[in-house]
Amino acid sequence: MRFKPLPRHEFTDTSRKRAALRRKQRFERESLPLFANQIAEEQPTEDQVMYERAQRWAEQEARARNERAGEWRKARRMIDALPDSERRAVRRAWNCAPYPADPSYLLSTLHSYSRGRIDLKRPPFPLSRTDASGARVANLFASSDLFVTILQARSIAENPDAYPLAERHAAYHHLQAAASKNKDRAEAMRDRVRASELFLRLGELEEGIHA
Repeated sequence: MRFKPLPRHEFTDTSRKRAALRRKQRFERESLPLFANQIAEEQPTEDQVMYERAQRWAEQEARARNERAGEWRKARRMIDALPDSERRAVRRAWNCAPYPADPSYLLSTLHSYSRGRIDLKRPPFPLSRTDASGARVANLFASSDLFVTILQARSIAENPDAYPLAERHAAYHHLQAAASKNKDRAEAMRDRVRASELFLRLGELEEGIHA
């Protein structure tokens, strides 16, 4: 299953942070000039502040990583509880989803599926593999050099399995272009629907090629 590692970021002690701290402490003293000396005595040193910030940073990062790991475990338990066919459909859809491979997105997908809002066997995106950031791995959907007329494109969309993959690919792009230029809104919408159906079918074909 797609997984996006959570990067680690260590706390950095910089001269800019120390200068900002000195300004902050100076403002604290100047705000109550009669008690400036007392305030100065109670103010922590720069090294102490930086050390404490580094400790808090590490603790916050550890909590965030633990919470994220908990979300992954929750999502996996939900998937494991599904029947075999549904579990395969979930994994396949997740591996082709156009958004980052973070557990929050996976849980959202599972929630939508449990509510009947999406059909994971035919999701609202092509079943074409994506990377951890949600970008398409293959270049199947790049512009096609093959030319087909709009009438040919519509015919291909009506019965895509009767045509070679290259022609279906070209028909998809031609329908998209025609829809954006057609002043007949009703026909333009029909072309968009045809293109969308071809787009999903192209993804299924690509998944079959790489399976």
